Amino acid sequence: MENTAPCGDFGKIVADLESENLVANVSAVNQASALIAGGKIPEPQLLCRLIAGLASNLEKPDHDSAIKRCVSFTLKAIRVAVIKNRMNMDSSARGEALHAIWCCFMDQGLRRIQRDSNMVRLWTVQDQLSAVKIICTFFRLSPVNISDTRCVTAFASLMLSPYSTVVCACADALLSLPPVVPGFSFAIARAYCHMLATVSPQSPLEVSSMVAMLGRLKQVSTTMVHHPGFSDLAVDVLAALSNCNLAVRKNLLNLMVRLLTPRNISAVLLLLDNELNRAANIHIEYHKMLEEAIRECHAAFPGCIVEFTLDPKYSVFIDSILYIIDIMNPDQSLRGPLLKGLLRALRHVKSPLVCAAAVWAISMFSGSLEEVSDAIVALSCFFKDLLDRRKIEKLILGGEAENQYKLSTDYYGVTAGDATQGKHQQPWLMEMEELLFVRIGLTRQAGGSYAIPSSSKSSASSSNAYLPEPLGNTDNLIFLVHSGDALLADFVEIMLSNLKKKVKELE
Repeated sequence: MENTAPCGDFGKIVADLESENLVANVSAVNQASALIAGGKIPEPQLLCRLIAGLASNLEKPDHDSAIKRCVSFTLKAIRVAVIKNRMNMDSSARGEALHAIWCCFMDQGLRRIQRDSNMVRLWTVQDQLSAVKIICTFFRLSPVNISDTRCVTAFASLMLSPYSTVVCACADALLSLPPVVPGFSFAIARAYCHMLATVSPQSPLEVSSMVAMLGRLKQVSTTMVHHPGFSDLAVDVLAALSNCNLAVRKNLLNLMVRLLTPRNISAVLLLLDNELNRAANIHIEYHKMLEEAIRECHAAFPGCIVEFTLDPKYSVFIDSILYIIDIMNPDQSLRGPLLKGLLRALRHVKSPLVCAAAVWAISMFSGSLEEVSDAIVALSCFFKDLLDRRKIEKLILGGEAENQYKLSTDYYGVTAGDATQGKHQQPWLMEMEELLFVRIGLTRQAGGSYAIPSSSKSSASSSNAYLPEPLGNTDNLIFLVHSGDALLADFVEIMLSNLKKKVKELE
């Protein structure tokens, strides 16, 4: 086909498209449509303005659907004309025009997706596949777009599509997007689990799709670990257990195990225990699934379940305790040497945060009857004055004893508000590293693991009773003991109580 000569009528059409007069807009759209359909084209310098003018009218809510369809058809006709180069445009101008049209259709599709985000899975299969492409493109354009909750919801909805081709497209995106869109897999996993809690599968195909999606989320779970909200994700997954399909529940529990962290293990176990009690008389197979999940939780973090974190008053100690847990988790063989080192070096501790972490570790790492007995002797000896003073305070103050807790910034390094919101500073970190790496002799290996050289381990014979020397005036811990820290005193008392329970269990 020969190139068509430019039509001079487009100057007024473009001006009317750009105006705020809706009547003029509609007239201009109809004129442009008729001219383009008749083979007339604008001058190259007007083309991008025409495309932009048409696109702006797609966004105007006062135009009815017929006008917007007319705009879409006109843009498609312009695209065909540009591709066939009926306007004698150079390659750069053609590329610019095609990109402008692409952006227009992209924006139009995105607006439709955002408008119907929860119902997008009810569209036709072709529309759903187009939606997957549009959402993926949108997220690729900028990492900040992942904060668009409507698009996240729409993608999660498409993961529940009744069409296997759409589900496969979503599964492929879950593999390809996380490396280039930080936070994608986390946001999608959370939204998907929220939907699973309310959407029950109606056919074997839907069950199969849900199982496949949960398997894919499990596969990409490692891409979520650096997200600030990762520790909360396991709880979101457990909330989806309200979905009554056993296959879905089983895969939810499998996914949950991959999302365990020292920070969420206690909350997860509490939820599983509640679900176990609720399901006791409901379904024996589901009951077995929950029991197995609980066993896996204990196996994932043996001896590292921070029970006290359920009490918010001790949240100020969590970060320092987790620091030790992170060292211990990869290699449980450190437990014995680290326990001996902490007992030996405890007298050098200066701050309440490091002290609480050391006391917690001593309590948790003591496994044998001998270790537990040594721990009780040491803690009772070192903290006798602090505990005695606290007992007297409780006798005098009664129910108001907890009002004696102090969380001053200078003393703890965090404010009370930070403690409850998890916004912890870390002035204790240098002291913790000195305790572990200097006084105890912990070393970091090339592969990232930790070790304690044999020369740093206690040389005392295991057959000798452990009799710690009382604190002296040169020991840092004595100043902490004499500070009268009520929160630390109550914490030490709980740890001692736990140790005494262990003695009864081991005897």
